[in-house]
Amino acid sequence: MIPRTKVNYGIGDLLRAVFVREGGKDHRGLLADMLRRYLGAENLLLVPSGRGGLYFILKAIDKPRVVVPSYTCNAVIEAALMAGKEVVRVEVEDGGFNMPASSLEAVVDEHAIVIATHQFGIPCEIEKMRALCATAGATLVEDAAASIGSRVNGRLTGTFGDLAFYSFDSTKLINVPMKGGFVTARDADLFARIKGIYLAEIIPMPALHKLGLLAKAAILTIIENHFLYRLFHWLTFGLTGRFTAESADLDLEKGEFYIYDLANWQAGIAAPQVAGIDKIIAVRQETYARYRSELRDCTAFDLPPCDTASEWACIRFPIRIRGDKYSFYRSAVRRGIDFAFSFTYIACPRDFRNATRLAESVLDLPFYSKLSNKEFQRVVRALKSLDATAGRCIRGT
Repeated sequence: MIPRTKVNYGIGDLLRAVFVREGGKDHRGLLADMLRRYLGAENLLLVPSGRGGLYFILKAIDKPRVVVPSYTCNAVIEAALMAGKEVVRVEVEDGGFNMPASSLEAVVDEHAIVIATHQFGIPCEIEKMRALCATAGATLVEDAAASIGSRVNGRLTGTFGDLAFYSFDSTKLINVPMKGGFVTARDADLFARIKGIYLAEIIPMPALHKLGLLAKAAILTIIENHFLYRLFHWLTFGLTGRFTAESADLDLEKGEFYIYDLANWQAGIAAPQVAGIDKIIAVRQETYARYRSELRDCTAFDLPPCDTASEWACIRFPIRIRGDKYSFYRSAVRRGIDFAFSFTYIACPRDFRNATRLAESVLDLPFYSKLSNKEFQRVVRALKSLDATAGRCIRGT
């Protein structure tokens, strides 16, 4: 079975990480410097996770309301609530994945913090949002967790807002076991407040926790083998009848993704990926374009938008199933293809219809740097076969 995701690192990287210690070679400093140069950001702080970074940002900003897209990761909602903010949801665009700038006009003022999400690495209308927030006196925070490397008119996402947060989760462009991330801020005083909160609340990662993360990461790399992945899928999903660990429940306890500092060994795994980020992006862009080309005639599902300027560094290739997505998913599994799920159980009222439709329809194709041409062709054949069957059902023929 073709896995739903594969990480960039391998067993060799994990073995080297075992022997990396705090106080040895400064991998954290090297990683931070590489990211500063890449983004052109002077104020940059490594953090335990993307959600942890957002939490530190929100605690440092003395404004009561956080405006978020209705279709977003529940971790964004959790971080906002734990930071003591009121959450205001805004509907996402019809037929897309991001909230349009026009939807902010009625809710943005000097008391608001706007979370501008580039969902799956597909940029939102960030230039319009920046202008709107500047006029209203709102603070603009870019959710670049999924969009490091994506550009808008040649400019990197994450560099438009007042602040930004990024993620190194296993599904993102840069991967470390099992989380990690960083934040940036334009204003030096605000950055100092963020860093102060961070230093007061984080603690070094315990040695046993490190070993646990390395063990989980080793399992992720081992099950890239198709036979082992099928066994893993059967044990994890087949026996339980659940195909995603997602839940609509919010976890408002500060756990490992908020309190354990990004370790030196994690930075040592991330740094080589950042050094090769252009190659990683090029592979993703090629695969994105190939999927769109190969699947353009399918009618059982809708494809994501076209990257006409070749500027996006997407972490997902999300398709929207026109029928029952679980039935579609089970048929794919029988053909040896696993799909990922994105925000199926959103913490959002159902009267946000566009967000609800996305939650009910989105599946993510295998889409990662390690996807081989043979695997790609197998995924395409399976989808065309599924389309031939499901498409007839939709058309009633």
